Amino acid sequence: LPKFSKSLGVDVTVADAQISPFSHVLLRDLKVQPPGGEPLLTVHEIHANYSLWAVIGGNIAVSEVAIESPVVTVVENADGTCNLDALTKATTKEAKPATSTPAKNQAPTKPVQMDIKKVALNNATIRLVKNYANGGKDVTEVTGLNFSISDLKNGQSGKIELAAALAVEKAAQTNAAAATLQAKLMGEFDFALTPDLIPASV
Repeated sequence: LPKFSKSLGVDVTVADAQISPFSHVLLRDLKVQPPGGEPLLTVHEIHANYSLWAVIGGNIAVSEVAIESPVVTVVENADGTCNLDALTKATTKEAKPATSTPAKNQAPTKPVQMDIKKVALNNATIRLVKNYANGGKDVTEVTGLNFSISDLKNGQSGKIELAAALAVEKAAQTNAAAATLQAKLMGEFDFALTPDLIPASV
């Protein structure tokens, strides 16, 4: 983690980690925080159950991936600085030009065999804050965000579920009055994949 933190320019910490490379990963109280700034990301728990043997064999077999109570906070200050600055500076290094290789005739490859039972994002919060020099601030917040996708498998039908609440508070400005907005979103969607993992219907 110290090397990872240094490469990203932010502090990345985990209170507890339990890793069984062949089947399971559990991380608790993950935090990503710029030096001297507000936390950019906190996650109560991340856990994944999978079969590494299946992955080594060229297939993707995952029984569950869940991210519990993540909170993403992006703060833009009146002077134009942002708690994302350290991260974006670390990830905008000049990339080496890609070298092209002549195309060769290759036999069609077999599509990846995928069997993902469930991927879920539970009780997530996304908060965008813009601070003004006069002390006011705009806050846009998505809370109670729950997103899940289940039964992601070749030639099978699956389901997507989504729910969230949105709240927007705009500070009063010299040319505009203060304003608020609240909304809720809920939805369920069925889909089907072909054996080649191409969406057949939504």
